[in-house]
Amino acid sequence: MHIESIEVENYKCFWKPQKIMLEHGFNLFVGANNSGKTTVLEALDLNVGVNEPHRSVLNILEFGGRAIGNSKIVVRIVTDIPELHRLVGGQFYVPLPQNYAPQAGQEEVVAQKIITSAGLVLEVGFEASVDSVSYETVLGKSGVFSRNRPHETLTALPLHFSDSEVTPSAQIANFGGISGTVAGYYEQYRRAIYRFSAQRRPGGECGNTGEPLLDREATNLPYCINYLQSNDAHGHKMLCKWVNRIFPSVKWIQATPISNGYFQLRCLPTHPEDRRDDLAIPIARMGAGIGNVIAMLYVVLTARHPQVIAIDEPNSFLHPRALRELLQILATEGKQHQYILTAHSPDVLTAVKPNLITLFEFDGASTTIQQVDAKNISDIRTGLSDLGIRMTDLHGRDRVLWVEGQTEELVMPELLRHFCPEIAAGTAVLRVEHTGTFEKRKGVDPTEVVKLYQRLTTSSALVPPMIAILLDSETRKEADCTRLEQESKGVLRFLDRAMLENYILFPDAIVAVLNDLGENLTLEKVQEALANAGVSVSGDVSKVRGAKVLTTIFSELTETRHEFNKTRDVPEIISWLIANKPESLRPLGNCLRGVVRLQ
Repeated sequence: MHIESIEVENYKCFWKPQKIMLEHGFNLFVGANNSGKTTVLEALDLNVGVNEPHRSVLNILEFGGRAIGNSKIVVRIVTDIPELHRLVGGQFYVPLPQNYAPQAGQEEVVAQKIITSAGLVLEVGFEASVDSVSYETVLGKSGVFSRNRPHETLTALPLHFSDSEVTPSAQIANFGGISGTVAGYYEQYRRAIYRFSAQRRPGGECGNTGEPLLDREATNLPYCINYLQSNDAHGHKMLCKWVNRIFPSVKWIQATPISNGYFQLRCLPTHPEDRRDDLAIPIARMGAGIGNVIAMLYVVLTARHPQVIAIDEPNSFLHPRALRELLQILATEGKQHQYILTAHSPDVLTAVKPNLITLFEFDGASTTIQQVDAKNISDIRTGLSDLGIRMTDLHGRDRVLWVEGQTEELVMPELLRHFCPEIAAGTAVLRVEHTGTFEKRKGVDPTEVVKLYQRLTTSSALVPPMIAILLDSETRKEADCTRLEQESKGVLRFLDRAMLENYILFPDAIVAVLNDLGENLTLEKVQEALANAGVSVSGDVSKVRGAKVLTTIFSELTETRHEFNKTRDVPEIISWLIANKPESLRPLGNCLRGVVRLQ
């Protein structure tokens, strides 16, 4: 089995219907706090009576009013006839389209068609305290029925399994009095859906529960581990090996009988051959992460059939290395299962390759979703890798400003906060790689490079839109800069001075930075050095290269004790100017406001 889709409407942060498609393998939910990720996972509990209507001005029109309507949840479960029989057992019924009637003498053929078909979809819906269930086979979709209406007539095919063979036990017919029972089949599927949260703390002690099937809350985990170590020594050894990969300090786990017929789950910091049971630590005295990991791995190890495993914010109870190890084990040892992970940021992408990413966006009133499939994820991964960018650099931002290099990447956020506060908080500033490719030489068209960045930032909501690519004009002629800006349709932009350093050639700022490095220089000395380097008293810097000027001044005035370090010294000079002479940076601020289209 696997979950094909989850639809929510008028439930908590969701107002209008939102349908979340799911794939085999790994599905990643990404979004900010309270954006609805956990809410969707709650739908997997398949609980009747869930009714928390959306609360915002969209649904409560006036002060003191009541939320309109009921919550609605629909979950589509893809299964097949053998699995339905395994869960239900004995004789069971397969619902068919209402009043379906095969041609005379074709009942057996139709029955075999249904039995051998791989496709069987169970659609379970909940609205307030009422469930609604329908089945979809190769013959079409059945009517909608409910356990609340057990006496409705239902068109169905009765089936019976015997000696590994399935046969119709009666003809297709309209049956009364079974709809409530058939509607309740979904309860059996609940046992194959596990939802792990950071707050869940699996049981540290429990009694004999009769069967080694982990319950949905993992309260019987100690008994399950005791059963495993007693009946499957090799499986228990594998489980301990996996746990040790994730938590190197845990060498062994075991569930030991204690008083009153209870079992206690313990972790050992030494190997079992050391025979130091006295060092064992009860799981109840350890972090929730270890108990959850053991429970997840137990399901993966012992499940003989596909399960659904949902993990809410795994990076909140596991450090990055442990999370990587866990996801690798799930991906390699539990390939048949379906996984749903939630995270605040897509950094989980570095640990696992998801088949589908769902982005949850809360606009202050309600949540909407966007989805990115495997192909687009692959394209985004490749593009980010080519550009030397991490997904975490981009997530949660509203826009991206690409800049010349590492120094610009360091100082632009501070400059934006001072000169462009309207957009600073939501702007990611990232450096471009290989800025030389923006020169039209060796067959490289700079406008094509611009298109690469544009494709990346328009491929999906995973990467926010681009403001511009801001470069130094350096030795380019003004006409060339204008041409490139026009060819790129305003995406490629240039500073109106040769380079960033040309905006910061102020003697008092340079004195402050050099003296912080241990020098003892006077303002007059630096003024003289600037004049000798071609910086006029009037501040005209159009004919100099700022980086070369600073390199010369630092070397000569300190007698090479302190060479100019661009990534160290430019941020320090700019910080000093913002704190002490902010108006001196006004030309740079005006240029930035023009680039980000604020003036």
